[in-house]
Amino acid sequence: MIANLSFIAGKAGSLNIAISDRAAYLPRKKLFAVSDPNYCERVPLNRILQATIRKLNPHLLWALALLMVIGGTATTALMMMPLLKGGGGTVSGYPPAIAVVGLVIPFIARRRYGLSVSIVDSVFSWNPPLLVDSASRKAVGHFLSQTADAFRQAGVGVRDERQRTSPDAREAERVNIYPVAPAYGDTEDAHGIRRPCYHCGAALDISRWDDWNGFLFYCPACKQQHGKPWSTYRTVLASIFLNAFSFFFTMRWKRALAFFVGFALLFAGLSIAMNRGLLYGVPELILLGIVFLGPFAINSALLLQHETALKTASAVKRQLTH
Repeated sequence: MIANLSFIAGKAGSLNIAISDRAAYLPRKKLFAVSDPNYCERVPLNRILQATIRKLNPHLLWALALLMVIGGTATTALMMMPLLKGGGGTVSGYPPAIAVVGLVIPFIARRRYGLSVSIVDSVFSWNPPLLVDSASRKAVGHFLSQTADAFRQAGVGVRDERQRTSPDAREAERVNIYPVAPAYGDTEDAHGIRRPCYHCGAALDISRWDDWNGFLFYCPACKQQHGKPWSTYRTVLASIFLNAFSFFFTMRWKRALAFFVGFALLFAGLSIAMNRGLLYGVPELILLGIVFLGPFAINSALLLQHETALKTASAVKRQLTH
């Protein structure tokens, strides 16, 4: 036996696979079964043509996300219109939640890879579930790497589509997501406050505003994320009561200013169109939903992205504390 591998992520995403010097043992499911449809198929190595770590096409998920955003926004607008006009109505959190999930799906659908084993008369495919946190996504990558190494040891040809991008290019792309924090130097050179990196403890020079908001930086020493967890309660309240102004608490000021101006112009144009009777019906409801719930949806997606990126750093911080 070369490898006996298991990936556990619920019933839909679990996979158990074994590889020996003679055969691969792949999980299968019967189309018709009286009791348990699951069984294990022994596939001799001479029948396996190739094993592929393939990139999954995200277009279907993007289309689903677009439908969820449009449907959730329109339904929320229809739900809120009677309340905005002074009438009664029932308020539910499901429509805005659907819109928020639709905004999040494109983030978690990026760079998903699955396993495909080409056999003489069939193909075995496995797609991991949609995973949000970085720890689970890394676990999928580690499992796929172990599976590819086992097939190589068994003499099966392996094609890994993750290797199309060089490690240096992937590292540069990853670092460009957030700015690199300057190292804390002498007192006369430092313009912020001193904060130790959660990973390596290197002294970082963080501005007070960025430190108060907990914005993420990359440490120049270890290239890991540094920041603070966000409060879900504070983010939601700011999104509802401050509307577009809440972007300054979830984005850096240049990006926040662009979003703020965009929503302000949209609100002004919508108000003029409604006062002149140029807009009515479904388009009016959709635009009202975007104006009033857009900041909430955008900030919710940013909150999820922030906490996902910070999860590993927070775990390291707790370990260092103990």
